[in-house]
Amino acid sequence: NHLQDWLCQARKAKRMALIAHISPDGDTVGATLALRLAFLSLGKAVDVICDGKASSSLSYLPGVECFLAPDEAEGMYDTAIAVDVSDHKLLGKADAVFDAAPVKMVIDHHATNPGYGDFNYIRGDECSCCVLAYEVITALGVQMTREMSTCLMTGMSTDTGHFMYPYTTPKAFEVAADLLRLGVDISYITRVLYRTQERSAVNLTRVAYQKMRFELGGQVGVIELTQADMNEAGADYSQTSGLVNKALEVEGVRMAILATQ
Repeated sequence: NHLQDWLCQARKAKRMALIAHISPDGDTVGATLALRLAFLSLGKAVDVICDGKASSSLSYLPGVECFLAPDEAEGMYDTAIAVDVSDHKLLGKADAVFDAAPVKMVIDHHATNPGYGDFNYIRGDECSCCVLAYEVITALGVQMTREMSTCLMTGMSTDTGHFMYPYTTPKAFEVAADLLRLGVDISYITRVLYRTQERSAVNLTRVAYQKMRFELGGQVGVIELTQADMNEAGADYSQTSGLVNKALEVEGVRMAILATQ
């Protein structure tokens, strides 16, 4: 967990694989892409890999089109970094790339992370991996750019409910302030992430409300979506991101579950 050891190893890397977790959200995608830009600026060869497709709502992120599926990754990497991946199994099929690298590294903010890398930077009390990515990038002496800032602000926003969840840390606001000074367009990011929806996503939300049920005296909200439901809405699995919150927002609900076929 020692940051300096992590940084020292990262500086030695020449050909790197940065791996996001399965069912990628804004935090894993944003942190991975920001680190990609930082390491590229240091002259390293970098591939970004994910077993899964990022939501179309993240298509504005610089470099998102560079993500490779695990079977598209070619050659040998001297260093693999799992980004926001709280458990080895959440690497999905990208586990082969991670396991084959001579040096395995982890950067993550989940307290449950067992530290499965050779070098781990894990802070379980932080609200977003993008906060840790910001710390790493600045510690490496890399000049923070507007493109990196867009990636980092996106991840912090999505993992904190746009800075509304109770575990949002003061550090996240401090980082956000620095990114705003660099000119990140938070108004655009907010509109794309929270105020723009594809019609298929609206259809899926309608189906989710229709199928929502409540258990244990209304304390648990449950949404179950079958493949037939997805077909009816014309939606795909990536559009279920955040849908569980529709049940969590109902008065009296303390826990919400989204189950998909």
